[in-house]
Amino acid sequence: MAWTVEYNEALGIVELKLDGRLSGDQLQESAASRIALGQEHGVTRFLIDARDLAAPRSTTMSVYEIAAKTYTQSNQRRDTRIAVVIPSAPESEWIVQFYEDLCVNRGWRVQMCEDRVAALAWLHEQVD
Repeated sequence: MAWTVEYNEALGIVELKLDGRLSGDQLQESAASRIALGQEHGVTRFLIDARDLAAPRSTTMSVYEIAAKTYTQSNQRRDTRIAVVIPSAPESEWIVQFYEDLCVNRGWRVQMCEDRVAALAWLHEQVD
């Protein structure tokens, strides 16, 4: 599988790990699975590890649909925080920037992060 999702009880977060070249369908499936696991555990903090993601431009519409449709249809809470560790390959960073822009413009709290430490710090900082 090109992605895995798990609940990290110690940190109170759901973690999604994206690995390799994913299709748009795989990105949508991974988002749906992450959301469902978060709802199962009552979690509103998510870490998406995209360090090893290879992002083809053909996934653009699928990423758009995650932010524009999937979150609303799944009743994702507006106080949800999603930290995304940027891909290590510079040619794939576009997808995280695009995703963050889409989400923030729609009122979701998403933050690009350089590494896991920064992502966890942002997820757990106090929010007014």
